Amino acid sequence: MTTAARLREAMAEDGCLSVPGVHDALTALLAERAGFRVALLGGNATTASLLGLPDLGFLSADLLIAHVRNLSHVLHIPLLVDADTGFGGPLQVHRGVEALEHAGAAAVQIEDQTPAKRCGLLGGGHPLVATEEMVEKVAAACAARKDPDTVIVARTLACSSGGLDEAIRRGRAYHEAGADAVFVQVPGAIEELREIRRGVPGPLVVNMDETLPASNLNVSDAGAEGFKLALFPGAARYTLVKTVSDVLAALHEAGTTRNFRGQMASLDEYHDVLRMDQFLDLERMLAKP
Repeated sequence: MTTAARLREAMAEDGCLSVPGVHDALTALLAERAGFRVALLGGNATTASLLGLPDLGFLSADLLIAHVRNLSHVLHIPLLVDADTGFGGPLQVHRGVEALEHAGAAAVQIEDQTPAKRCGLLGGGHPLVATEEMVEKVAAACAARKDPDTVIVARTLACSSGGLDEAIRRGRAYHEAGADAVFVQVPGAIEELREIRRGVPGPLVVNMDETLPASNLNVSDAGAEGFKLALFPGAARYTLVKTVSDVLAALHEAGTTRNFRGQMASLDEYHDVLRMDQFLDLERMLAKP
């Protein structure tokens, strides 16, 4: 069974799936090791990890495709890939989805911002394409699939510019265009989530980033409100920035990491994540007698 088929199977079950954000192969392996059934390769974290830049549209399609290929080579759970705006119009979306699926993505998410996109967590509104253009892009994404199980997620950021009613209207349009799941980006107050549930059919996605009110809920709460995928895109990257900053500051100031040893993995724990023993066993098997 493909990872896309396993994701479809999981989405067909009752309840809501918890989806942690990852940004590289190591964090993806940690998510798999923790027992999650699907992971999110977020555009924000990927841009920061690969380029050291903020989420302002700097990530290219080819860079993302190569990154997905590396993660998919070591990961066994499905990967939901945030492809930002799809990197262009319907033609570019078609090519991008086709290539991401070939690289191993089980699901691809596109959003309705213009190429001059802004991080979805920023205030002040977001520059959007016309609903009709996004509908064409969603249809192109669906048409690009070779595997019918590959999940297409359509995200709208219309709430920040046009209000919740406009976001719901767009969400319905993207569902009708063929999106397998719809992601209406809102702060996530319970009243907003209920409005979305009433207004948009089909599987729904909620952003539970720690900076949003939705993070005060848990996944079972999101499931009770009718949502199928609960994204935690920032958990790993926020933890990394805080913890690594603290240990490096201590090292710079004190010249030792002694006071942080309890927060560090051992070498054995680190090697376990990377399956060192399996590779050493394989090396011994392949070596000449």
